[in-house]
Amino acid sequence: MLFSDIEGSTSLLQGLGSRWGEALSTHRRILRACFAAHGGHEMGTEGDSFFIVFRSAQEALSAAIEAQQGLQRQEWPDQVPVKVRIGLHTGEPELYEDSYIGLDVHRAARISATAHGGQIVLSASTQVLTGSGPGFETRDLGWHRLKDLSEPEHLFDVVAPGMQQDHAALRSLGTTANLPSYATEIIGRSREVAEICEAIGRDGNVLMTLTGAGGTGKTRLAVAVAKELEPQLQCDIYFVALHTADRSALMWSAIAEAVSAPGDADQLPDERVLRFFDQRPGFLVLDNLEQIPDADVVVSRLLDEAPGLRILATSRRPLHLVDEYQYPVSPLPVPDAAADEGVEQARTAAVDLFVRRARMVRPAFTLTPDNVDDVVAICRRLDGLPLAIELAAARSRLLGPKALLQRLDDAAPDVTSQHRVERQRTLPATIRWSYDLLNESDQRVFRHLGVFSSHFDLEAVSEVVAARDRDPLDVVAHLVDVNLLEIVEGSDGEPRLFLLETIRGFARHRLQESDEHDAVHLAHARWGREVAAQISSLLHGPRQMSALDRMKAVEEDIRSALDWCLAPNTAPTSERAQCGFALLEPMDDYWYRFGYIAEGRGWHERALRLLAGDDVPDSVQVVDALHGEGVLALQAMDLTTGTHALERALAMANRLDDAQREARESNSLGIARREAGDIPGARDLIERSLAIARRIGDRHREATALSNVVHLHMDGGDYSAAVDAARRAIAVDQELHDPWGVAINQCNLVVALLNSQGPGPAHVQLCEVAADAVALDDIDLTIDLIETCAAIWAGLGNAERAATLLGAADRQRELAGIPRAAPDQTHLDRFIEPARRSVPDLVWHQAWEQGASLSIQEAVAEGSSPTSEQLAVPPPRTDSAQDDLDDERRGEHV
Repeated sequence: MLFSDIEGSTSLLQGLGSRWGEALSTHRRILRACFAAHGGHEMGTEGDSFFIVFRSAQEALSAAIEAQQGLQRQEWPDQVPVKVRIGLHTGEPELYEDSYIGLDVHRAARISATAHGGQIVLSASTQVLTGSGPGFETRDLGWHRLKDLSEPEHLFDVVAPGMQQDHAALRSLGTTANLPSYATEIIGRSREVAEICEAIGRDGNVLMTLTGAGGTGKTRLAVAVAKELEPQLQCDIYFVALHTADRSALMWSAIAEAVSAPGDADQLPDERVLRFFDQRPGFLVLDNLEQIPDADVVVSRLLDEAPGLRILATSRRPLHLVDEYQYPVSPLPVPDAAADEGVEQARTAAVDLFVRRARMVRPAFTLTPDNVDDVVAICRRLDGLPLAIELAAARSRLLGPKALLQRLDDAAPDVTSQHRVERQRTLPATIRWSYDLLNESDQRVFRHLGVFSSHFDLEAVSEVVAARDRDPLDVVAHLVDVNLLEIVEGSDGEPRLFLLETIRGFARHRLQESDEHDAVHLAHARWGREVAAQISSLLHGPRQMSALDRMKAVEEDIRSALDWCLAPNTAPTSERAQCGFALLEPMDDYWYRFGYIAEGRGWHERALRLLAGDDVPDSVQVVDALHGEGVLALQAMDLTTGTHALERALAMANRLDDAQREARESNSLGIARREAGDIPGARDLIERSLAIARRIGDRHREATALSNVVHLHMDGGDYSAAVDAARRAIAVDQELHDPWGVAINQCNLVVALLNSQGPGPAHVQLCEVAADAVALDDIDLTIDLIETCAAIWAGLGNAERAATLLGAADRQRELAGIPRAAPDQTHLDRFIEPARRSVPDLVWHQAWEQGASLSIQEAVAEGSSPTSEQLAVPPPRTDSAQDDLDDERRGEHV
């Protein structure tokens, strides 16, 4: 399997302008010719990336080498080279329709993501098949941790004539390659870096907090220290950005994400993090703790329960922990005097910073006897604050030091006030001064950028910022030049833009004061809706990992958009509210599948409060919002809320004469009725859904209803009919090429066989389908499977194993917030209760406790055949149908 993409494609797009299409076409032509020449089969192309499979590892590597050599020889437009990173992995993916899915596909994609432009990175399984041969060699790059993969990978790269030979460290987890990479070097902090490194290196110093006011450069200093320490630490280094976190739960989640702590999707983030660092040394850089009230509790737990961990934190205030070593980060030193001592004597760190930043916009700038007094006065006026000095120096393109000093005096007299609180008003005044110097168009762009909550790319700028048809690169270039906007390289090699927190706060305040506020927030919400829809469409199949990475990158902005759209007192008829309702729909699948049911319900409850009145408009957006709330509420067994929402959704779908949604809501409401114990009512609604689906020719909705008919038969005790219905449903899902639906109904068939033919045939069927079911990464379905295993082993007479599996299922339900429905409890008790009575209470309880400590993978391995170790890490679900929440297919669980 070969994955490739262009490194820095966004920058190339902006740099080449109209010639980008020519470069992209040339890149595709070169790669496709090489792939075809070696028997490569193109499985998918998205933007500038390829997914290619080969029958032979040797052919795959030959194609990759020839592709890199061809790209290197090519004369590119405007002499701007296109650099492609390539990853190769050999494994056993699962064939689905016209592509492959599974863990090995994700591993290949992650290996490619570690590479740099011009580089080919190989997994060990590929390298052992290719070795080194005529015209190329492979270099051992050692073991690397890859995001979302629990075990490290042994990686190699390729050396061949006509290829770039030297590359930076791989972008694997725990290396300095994943620290923020800034466009400019840190200046004037060599003493501080040395002191902090020495203090951290001393025995016993496990926690250091860099404290200081905003603008002193704490983050840049922490990153420089981490890079300096890497050779001597001999452990993984992780940077955790916490500027958007405001409570400990989000802090734990951010740490778990940064270190890619393995575990089940429903396992709490703190458990995953502490288990990850239990026997593993590590170095955490925790950036921006001051806004998290209980950050000290999190850090204390980390140090208490992870003895090999060291932490470097940045905060405007100390944590006040016993183990804390505080290092106040002061502003840069400024000269006490200048004119009488000459230019060289005036060159302190603050002055050097001003000179170097001024040269970035005015290369000929130098410090001279004529301007040294003014430069020193500027640095003194700005209290040596690095950010304030950078903002001022960035204006040197047009203003000399004397004019800059005069502007500072005129625009911000409070900065020089003898009565000001030292340094607390300098930076805000300097930001305001820098903003006032922008022209009207750039001021508007800057205000608009304040709507973003985290890092964003150029595409987001073009969608959100009202720039009057200006190129996105032109829009942000000047703001980067004047240091009001930061640019870093993302983990995928693409540029990411962001506002420092102090500057973001100023931009948001200006936006709030303007009459553009609502229009910009609406544009931001529309952008979030489109991005969420794009990501949702990729959550199934070989691009799932990259889709999840993108979701993590935009998650804070989507939350911000929902917060604005669903704010109290927003009129439900407004475009603002309608956009919020529409944004919920693509997020529902993500919240459900990846363990964020509580968050999804929270946003839906916000929406329901807006929809509580009698003047709610009929629209498909409102139907979908009500549907999402209904199924998520049923998932948590909140039957009152879920039933009410689904009743409203069904009534509205009827009024809109939307047959597809009428079939969907009838099915979901039927599930709600069944879980409430109204079996006749459930039957009427599900059969109505089935009839509508057949009338309009919607095979997907037909298959959905058929799945639930299986449970209706079991509720009525007609288990033979349930077996027949499950097999019919499987046939329809296979016809639709729907692996998710097939797995659902295969598990339904296991339950039907257990009740109709006994545990023996059911166990045989279970072992055949368990791998496919777990591979879907559907937490609810997997819990159902574990419970079915418990019932089967109870029926086979192994009460202790049944208790162990039941303990595992009960614990996972607790973690996921998914209670067991009453009908399910009834079916389960039929087998569990006799087993429970067959052994002493203490034996049952001890086995149950043992099961409660098992992971999902361990429980599935326990419940199925001995060969099920291959299920230990479940690949993602593979459903490609996204017209509604997938989870309603299961009948008794939504």
